[in-house]
Amino acid sequence: MAPEESPLIAVVGLTASGKSDWAMQIARRLDGEIVSIDSRQVYRRLDIGTAKPTAEMREDIPHWCIDIVDPCERYSLGAYLKAARAAIGDIRARGKRPIAVGGSGQHMRALLEGWRVPPVAEDSEFREALSRESGESLFERLSEIDPRSAEQIGPTNTRRIIRALEVHHATGKPISEWQQMREPLDARVVAPEVPLEDLDQRIAARTEAMFEAGFVDEVRALLADNVPENAPGFDSIGYREVLAHLRGELTLDQAIDGVAQATRRFARRQRAWFRRDDPSICWAADVPLAMLE
Repeated sequence: MAPEESPLIAVVGLTASGKSDWAMQIARRLDGEIVSIDSRQVYRRLDIGTAKPTAEMREDIPHWCIDIVDPCERYSLGAYLKAARAAIGDIRARGKRPIAVGGSGQHMRALLEGWRVPPVAEDSEFREALSRESGESLFERLSEIDPRSAEQIGPTNTRRIIRALEVHHATGKPISEWQQMREPLDARVVAPEVPLEDLDQRIAARTEAMFEAGFVDEVRALLADNVPENAPGFDSIGYREVLAHLRGELTLDQAIDGVAQATRRFARRQRAWFRRDDPSICWAADVPLAMLE
């Protein structure tokens, strides 16, 4: 099968489960290049806290959709999809195999299922009006106009609730209806199978390693370069805890524990996107190369 006709390979799953190592193995075996499915690794200079592939990994295998915007910029799902689809096309045009890898569930679904993102720019006045309402009120409003999205988003993700309300306000259509307008990609999807107790240990070890590698210094340098604490990039898991430590609100040990706890909570939320009973995902203890070749 010609590379441009072969299925996209996607390596998905929970954080710290070993996806990056799998993607590297697959890329070496199949002469591929890697497309990141990560909503945080798009930010330049947020390297340690977002667990970006190392410089050595990126020199070995080209990576796409990393280091696209500055920490002060917002980067939408629509912009990501445009970049990822362009990257996949470029890789295939050169006779290589694209391997998508990451744990951002919404971005993964949007890419593989071919979502059509509504062409709605941010409406600052509308958002400001919504920000004066409680999260519970916003969720109730979304549940009335778009129960499907409300169920998927949940009551605590205020940012996504506001976006869904904004899309309905601008287009008159629920965002879930927009998301049904799709052209799915032909893909083979694999995920590392890691017991939750082992995953917790991996998360703890990775968190310790991040701080040993200079996570605090990374954040301190960004602040010194006038990146404000409310920058979109700092919404990434772990950065809030480090900022609190630098303000003197948390000890270093408390910051490390806080980052590990936040990461474990995130891993459990990921399970809603990467379900063990999803027939489209092949869960395995080792890279299933035979099914990918």
